[in-house]
Amino acid sequence: MIPEIDHIISAAIHERIFPGAVVLVAQDTHILHSAAYGTTMYDDPGTVPVTLDTIYDLASLTKVFTATAALRLHDAGMLPLDQPVQHWLPALRAPDITVRHLLSHSSGLAVQLAPLARAGAATIRTTVYTATPRHPPGRIVEYANLNTLLLGDVVAAIYGGSLADALTELVCVPLGLHKTRFNPPTEWRTAIAPTEWDWEWRGGLVHGVVHDESTYALGGVAGHAGLFGPAAEALRLVQLFLQEGAWQDRQLLHAGTALAALTPQPASDTSRLVSGLGWMLHRPYMGSAIHHGFGHSGFTGPLLIGIPQRRLAIVLLCNRTYPKRTPPPYRHHAVAAMVVDAIIQAIDR
Repeated sequence: MIPEIDHIISAAIHERIFPGAVVLVAQDTHILHSAAYGTTMYDDPGTVPVTLDTIYDLASLTKVFTATAALRLHDAGMLPLDQPVQHWLPALRAPDITVRHLLSHSSGLAVQLAPLARAGAATIRTTVYTATPRHPPGRIVEYANLNTLLLGDVVAAIYGGSLADALTELVCVPLGLHKTRFNPPTEWRTAIAPTEWDWEWRGGLVHGVVHDESTYALGGVAGHAGLFGPAAEALRLVQLFLQEGAWQDRQLLHAGTALAALTPQPASDTSRLVSGLGWMLHRPYMGSAIHHGFGHSGFTGPLLIGIPQRRLAIVLLCNRTYPKRTPPPYRHHAVAAMVVDAIIQAIDR
């Protein structure tokens, strides 16, 4: 265990950055740190202590699961990355957007999904499918939910079923993930951390249903958000890429594909963001590993970080949106950066 992490997370709870958290750290297959902190709702009525098995709304970490499914289809010869998306989604108006553009957030599309949520699923998809790029595809990396919404639609179209079933078969079952899923059953609710009080639209506490507004309008299943799961299962996804696509006795991804996912994708303007294939690169929450780590964050508070040079997989799950979301800069990102630095310092001692 790494005592400095305990101090960092306890201080964050005291400062009300989040009510509780789970932190897991592994180097290769060796667990360096595994701890649960705080409660699910501070000391509010109904709160319970966080445990290692607490299930969190994974928010945009869903994007990495969707990307992994897409990369598995790519390795099977079913999804060429430089093929126009219109090949599978003929209703998409923009003809020059490829699968690679969706994976690397360089499509040029810039529709904001949350403001469309109350208009319903049909309006969301019509708006996305009829949008035209704000920038030429491949020019600028501009993180947007609709890229992975479309990628999820492509995965489902190729799979020939629902996105939920596709991610289960292509990602969750091979990795042995039994508690990671969309729309968790009501009997799981006592194990799930609530995300936010939403009196304006949903009339109360968002608990056991997806927090992301657009995914909620889409029935709880989308390429960009909607998955719930515990930290131990999220850790396996990071480990898969650290192990160059190998998991136990199977090669789930070609080694070259896994490495490409962690490599900056071509863009003529990289001044804003740097993206791999599904993974984000060079993000401040990676702390001192900012230039050689990969990771992803989620709006409700979860973070995944991998550091290949040190063979480190890091998971921090929290519900920083409870009781109400706070605007950027997101304070839990600074907490994650401190955790990364504490891990590296502990290893180097």
